[in-house]
Amino acid sequence: MLCALEDLGFADSFDDVYACSSGAVNAAYFLNGATWFPLNIYFDDLTTKNFLDYRRLYRGKPVMDLDYVYDEVLARRKPLDYGQIRSSVRPLHILVTNVSKMRREDAYPYKDDNDVRDALRASTWLPLATYGAANFRGQPFIDGGVVQFHPYTAAVADKCTHILSLSTKPMSHQPAVSRTNRYLVRPWLNRMRDELGDAFINSLEKDASIDKPLLRNGRMKAASNPSILDLAPLPDDPEIRRNEAERGALIRGAGKAYRVPYAVLENEEIEPVIRFIGMAGASTFSSNFRHGGTGDDRGSA
Repeated sequence: MLCALEDLGFADSFDDVYACSSGAVNAAYFLNGATWFPLNIYFDDLTTKNFLDYRRLYRGKPVMDLDYVYDEVLARRKPLDYGQIRSSVRPLHILVTNVSKMRREDAYPYKDDNDVRDALRASTWLPLATYGAANFRGQPFIDGGVVQFHPYTAAVADKCTHILSLSTKPMSHQPAVSRTNRYLVRPWLNRMRDELGDAFINSLEKDASIDKPLLRNGRMKAASNPSILDLAPLPDDPEIRRNEAERGALIRGAGKAYRVPYAVLENEEIEPVIRFIGMAGASTFSSNFRHGGTGDDRGSA
């Protein structure tokens, strides 16, 4: 959806950007002005066992390797310009969870480029998939969605008046606390910090009972103070699993999501098709999407 917003010319329409977890990395590339460039990270770099390998459990290691993400992918394969994020006139509010204080915090503003990188790393420190906590500014931090699930609430707290929210689950999704979260992640977090796991479950329950209904109703009738529009995959679109590693499913899901901003903001029905872009020094081409509908081609080649 960020790629579609960029192609539609809305990239400079926002005063502030709020994000957590992998969404924070997506938003960082969005502010770099090159959202198409890193999209194939999800297809090519995060579908290998270099990133996610459940066999590591037998060696007592976390299944997710964030060193590979930040030291290899974001540093060498698809370089992310941290300096451009710091100097952007549109602040990126990277949301992180302070383990000791058991609260969500906004990492903005940033001291230097390493501070931006460390904030992103802390915000993507997924419980259970990674062990312990990230050391950010001398304190333990983890995924920014643990104690407050959806980042739109941070924009509301900062008195933003018009909020465009992007959700990854289809509009028909009925949120519920999974057995994994209740019986594995909850005790895991409670061992890390007393009552942190309970706060995590409370956050999921609040998301299901309050946040998601509010966002769903906002699609039907515009609200005010603040005005919130949540974009999400269409009801009949397949749901992408959190740790999906099947390349075809990810590409199809990205194509489905690309249609949504066109349908909602332009009242235009399109059919995304594969396009290829070359990268200097790369041994392979990267597969992305392009506007395949009639009329003006808003997907840049």
